[in-house]
Amino acid sequence: MARYARSKSVLLLACALAVAPGYASPKLKVGDTPPPMLGRSVKLSDYRGKVVIISFWASWCPPCRQEMSVLAQIQQVATRAKVEIFAVNWQEDSHRFWQIQRALRKVDLTLISDADGYIGRAYDVDAIPHMVIVGRDGRIAAIHVGYGKEEIPALANEINSLWAQAPASQSPQRTSSPN
Repeated sequence: MARYARSKSVLLLACALAVAPGYASPKLKVGDTPPPMLGRSVKLSDYRGKVVIISFWASWCPPCRQEMSVLAQIQQVATRAKVEIFAVNWQEDSHRFWQIQRALRKVDLTLISDADGYIGRAYDVDAIPHMVIVGRDGRIAAIHVGYGKEEIPALANEINSLWAQAPASQSPQRTSSPN
């Protein structure tokens, strides 16, 4: 019995340490490198040199629906050579996601389903709309949570200014001198 009690105490202590605030992974912030994958198929390093917008949204969220048309306009004007937008449908079932894909089939956005919230957890999403903007250098340039339609034009301006910035300097290339 004493052995069982000791095992149970060790297990409880381990669980408490695992969920203690000091041991939780830190939340993403501006300047961080985002998780390397967006779901199973999108490798963010493939988009280095572009501004990448990751917008978590749901069809039942009015500001999110308004944002989709603005993001589609940005994607159309900027082209995929400059900006890549991923619209992550957060915690809606696969049937609803299929309906959304059909409705938005003529919109030039990359739609990703996050029915179980796995992608959202990697990006610290607990409310929508939630937008993560990754600069051309591959680091998080901005995080916006819970904004309304009146803030969407400012977000569009922010995205445009990020593209206008020169890409992060890369290490200088060495030139060899002939001997």
